[in-house]
Amino acid sequence: MSSQATEFFEAERPRLMRLAYRMLGTPDDADDVVQDAWLRWQGTTLDDVENPAAWLTTVTTRLSIDRLTSARRRRETYVGPWIPEPLTVDPTADSPIDPAASAIGGEGLELGLLRVLETLGPVERAVFLLHDVFGYPFDEVATVVGKSVPATRQTAKRARDRVRSGRPRIDPEPDDVDKWSAAFLGAVVNGDVDELMAMMTDDVVHISDGGAERHAARRPVVGADRVARLLINLTNRDLRESDELHWLRVNGQTGLYIVRDGEPFLLNVIGWRDGRVAEFLTIVNPDKLARFHERWRA
Repeated sequence: MSSQATEFFEAERPRLMRLAYRMLGTPDDADDVVQDAWLRWQGTTLDDVENPAAWLTTVTTRLSIDRLTSARRRRETYVGPWIPEPLTVDPTADSPIDPAASAIGGEGLELGLLRVLETLGPVERAVFLLHDVFGYPFDEVATVVGKSVPATRQTAKRARDRVRSGRPRIDPEPDDVDKWSAAFLGAVVNGDVDELMAMMTDDVVHISDGGAERHAARRPVVGADRVARLLINLTNRDLRESDELHWLRVNGQTGLYIVRDGEPFLLNVIGWRDGRVAEFLTIVNPDKLARFHERWRA
């Protein structure tokens, strides 16, 4: 393979990682898919491919569809809700903390959105991401997924409707998100139900991912009163004075990471609407936290 072809692929690698991570929800799987695309790329030359960027998009998407089809069978037996593996990503930062962050980007990155994308079939997910997130025209998307343009449009509409119905509307974070986040945590720690409810939307949802090894709610908890009491009860039961609390950016959102005795314990991610909390995601799955912790410390 020529050095020119290698350089071209490396220039495209971040874009391919952005697509693969959103398709698969785990950075390791995304990296594997991009590496498989690289192996296939090595069997070509630039002269053989009319549109190299489109060729790589098609290969990466189809490899992701194949891997997601297999992953979905495993996730069907997953205990409780499945939340994608998080990254310490701030899309506005000049120097992202997470080594994978520079290759992941910011658009369509929120954990809540990626979680809802799990409800879509692999092809639906690919069509939604390519068109609605990355802005590819329908004729190009149709070529990638091997459908007609009208069928691709219908697939996109179906996927879009399911995404909208599957998660609360999340707005950009408040300008003073750090102050609001600290106040929210303070209300939880102080056990102030009324103050906490006032800081959440009426339809706020709490979703926790513990997997098979850690105890967590097996279904989403919805409603300000129920979520407020749940958070207070969990904090009173589980939080220790010696725990380390770290505010950070997780997939471009505000996150609270709790480390206990030097080991990962819990990760919360907050989604906002009109200056109030509309979505509260909690990850306690030890495998996901271990991988997150390793990247966070790097």
